[in-house]
Amino acid sequence: MDINWKTIASLTSMMIIIQIYDYLDFLKYYAAYLTHKAKTTRQMMLMLASIAFFGAMFLTNDVAILTLVPLYYQLSKHLKINPIFPVIIIAMAANLGSIFTPFGNTHNLFLLTHFDLGIKQFFIMSAPITIINFLAIFLLTRFFPKDKVELSALPTVELNIPSLSLTVFVTVVIFLGIFSVIPMWGSLIAAILLVIFINPHILESVDYSIVLIFMCFFIAVGNINREPSIVNHLHDFIQTRGSTYLTSIITSQFISNVPTTILVSKFSKYVHAIFLGTNIGGLGSVVASLANLLAFKQYRFFFKENPGKYLAVFGGINFTMLIIIGTIGYFLIDFGL
Repeated sequence: MDINWKTIASLTSMMIIIQIYDYLDFLKYYAAYLTHKAKTTRQMMLMLASIAFFGAMFLTNDVAILTLVPLYYQLSKHLKINPIFPVIIIAMAANLGSIFTPFGNTHNLFLLTHFDLGIKQFFIMSAPITIINFLAIFLLTRFFPKDKVELSALPTVELNIPSLSLTVFVTVVIFLGIFSVIPMWGSLIAAILLVIFINPHILESVDYSIVLIFMCFFIAVGNINREPSIVNHLHDFIQTRGSTYLTSIITSQFISNVPTTILVSKFSKYVHAIFLGTNIGGLGSVVASLANLLAFKQYRFFFKENPGKYLAVFGGINFTMLIIIGTIGYFLIDFGL
């Protein structure tokens, strides 16, 4: 069977729990609360980037972008800066922060189940690059001016503490299922029971297309795996950690990092090289990560101006960061699995 059903169960559980957090306005609450305390443009962008970075770890880079770009649109009315750079920084922070956990990037879930990684193994891979990534985001926010800002029109968001507490508990259950501490199907059932208890209509908002896309990727890669000429060529091409790492980065630029992860994992045993290559490979082109495309779509929807300039600036910043962080990542792969 080409489909990894544990990955599908993990992904479905994660998509449900993420929609519950979104319904409870968890990220929106803290984003509005913290940015309201900002006194300068630089402080505000550091807070937004930090929320995107850490929020993406648990709620995915997509949700971070969908929450924070609209919030920034409201904030931008009080700022005197071009919105292109802030939106790019929010997207980049979400991409880089999501590396840390299996929840942050969907392809991390696949790597976890495909290579049967434990908690310690996973965080040995993700912790060092996450520290480097946050430092990079922090330095990028230093380019914003220290212009004073005053915010008074942000929407008030209230948290449902009982529902949120129960959601956190079920999140831990899902986390244990992902790391095979408990059966994954038990975690999926817990997620379904929770969403029925809080509001069954949340299930209508779950992005099931991502689950279907993963199933299609599994089937497509399985078909490729049955073509001897392709298999032999790929095996010859990614025999080392370095070649696996570079292949993961380069391929992500053209077909996105999710299908790249599934494809390369079928032909290489170097999980750390694949992990770093596909996650860092989310930088670069606008198609390298679905989150990049989502940020571009959000920018066009809210700001409606200069999409060509956005793509040009996006490419310049992202490819520069890809070279810098990608070089650092190359030296990290020898210290992994």
